[in-house]
Amino acid sequence: MTFMEQLKKIVRSRKFWVLVAALVATLAAYLTQQIDVWQALQAAVAALAVYSTGVAIEDSGNGIQKQS
Repeated sequence: MTFMEQLKKIVRSRKFWVLVAALVATLAAYLTQQIDVWQALQAAVAALAVYSTGVAIEDSGNGIQKQS
């Protein structure tokens, strides 16, 4: 799979767009001073962790299907 194919797959992913929405919402909350910098960092790390976990779960499921 080429780099462009991988990039297209990521951009089509709902998980990716949920991550983007979470990061935008975190940025908006920080810029409107509803949360401070540490809360924004915690929210960003949490969003990235959830995305990473979702991708890992999906990848492990794909590995099981390929072995069958």
